[in-house]
Amino acid sequence: MRGSIRDSRALAKPYRDLVWLAYLTLPAWTGEHRRVVLAHRLAAAALSRHQDEDPVRLRALLLRSALRARPRPWTGLLAAVEIVPAVTRSGDIGFTRALEAVPAPARAAYALLRLEERAAEEVAQVLAGAGVPDPAGALAALAEMEERFGATATLHRPAADPCLARLYGRLDVEAPRRLLAALVFCAVAVVAVVPWLGSGRPSSAAAPAAAPETAAPGAWRTTTSLDLATWPPRGDLLSDRALIGRAIRAWGRRHPQLLYAGRLGATAVVLLRRSSQVARYLETKGKPTLEVLPEPGGSSPLKLTATPRGSRYLLPPWVTEAAMAPFDGGWRTSAIADGVIGPVPVLREDGCWRGPLVRLRAPEVPPGLPYTMVDLGRLAPARVSYRGEGSLASAWRRLGCALPRPVSEVREASAWAFRSVRLPEGARGQWFCVRLTDPSGAGAVQAVLLATSGGRTTATRTGVTHGTWDCSRLAPDIAASVWWSAPSGRHYRVSAASAGVTVDGDTATNADGAAVTVLR
Repeated sequence: MRGSIRDSRALAKPYRDLVWLAYLTLPAWTGEHRRVVLAHRLAAAALSRHQDEDPVRLRALLLRSALRARPRPWTGLLAAVEIVPAVTRSGDIGFTRALEAVPAPARAAYALLRLEERAAEEVAQVLAGAGVPDPAGALAALAEMEERFGATATLHRPAADPCLARLYGRLDVEAPRRLLAALVFCAVAVVAVVPWLGSGRPSSAAAPAAAPETAAPGAWRTTTSLDLATWPPRGDLLSDRALIGRAIRAWGRRHPQLLYAGRLGATAVVLLRRSSQVARYLETKGKPTLEVLPEPGGSSPLKLTATPRGSRYLLPPWVTEAAMAPFDGGWRTSAIADGVIGPVPVLREDGCWRGPLVRLRAPEVPPGLPYTMVDLGRLAPARVSYRGEGSLASAWRRLGCALPRPVSEVREASAWAFRSVRLPEGARGQWFCVRLTDPSGAGAVQAVLLATSGGRTTATRTGVTHGTWDCSRLAPDIAASVWWSAPSGRHYRVSAASAGVTVDGDTATNADGAAVTVLR
């Protein structure tokens, strides 16, 4: 035999690393079988085609393929066995769910940074080579996720291992049954194609009828649980069964609740909900995309589209009045058409996020007062509040350049200007405490020092704390401490606290002598 035989043991670890990279990059909604099979296919193809490539280049090529992969709903339909990755760390289910909730580039960064133990610079190089537009943002999203698990974050690993699979025989493992299934599938395909050939264009009647669940109009008036389960379906494409069927098949969930099906400009949009998740399916010029996100609170609008012209939102059915404003502009009333408002303009400036702000009112739901929400770049705007001098819009406009956009859903965003201080070298400072609460009620808290000197304002943030009452009505006392860089370049340790709190060195106490957590 001519040529050479490579040592299979030398290929074992590179192959395993590539499988992990592909598996974690692929979204969980594809299903365990399709996800693990496609991960192995991508890894095998990368090694066979690019085995002699530099390791960084090899991973960039694989990652590019994984990010572009669009698993078909029928993948594995006729397989004799079902392949499921083995659960090897059942205690890490919570960590796995948190990892699957971050964007795909951040999951890829995890595989490279934690499983392969590559340097952050090398990880960024792989991400950039794969076409990821913001490698630093992906690393930051991963770091923010890991902060929730504190010092033990690096000890956690995904619960299931795609390189250790379990095989389950299906009921139709006998060849005649598989053949019958294949014939049925082909027959359905023929039935779908014949009308298309006869009319010269696709027929919506050819697609299988979708059967989503729907809430009855006015269902929210019959319950005190005003959540998404009470939202009736809306939109001008509710009769397009083919579109809705494609959305359901793309998600792969049975009998989801239909929230919206409509056309906004050149994009057809379908919103589906099931098991505390919301899927947003878009078709633009024949190209489908699907995003699955945690279910927000029922009082939040849901973002349908985001374009350079602005964002469109689907309102809760009980909201009858809406107004909008950018952070640096005035309020203007928005017309509501079939539950949809927009486009709401988004002001982009030097990497800062500028809202928009949306003010809603539901007169039939006590107390019927207006409430304000802010778009943080996720599926649903967050209810926003502010305590301190000045207006809410002015305060959040300043924080827009001081805080990164959240990488996960936010239910509530609150800010509190708890202290104005004089800083060294003639600078002035204002301390804010910011709390972002996710749909589960867990809060992420950090303090921000905005320092102004010579007409220039800089922001210095403390680390993020999780699982506390800090910066909420349940913990009204707050203290913070950071290293601040003065205009001269010299660094100072500066601290501040809310009224009634005394800071002494590394400790802080309230008026009753109780210890107060110092955010650093």
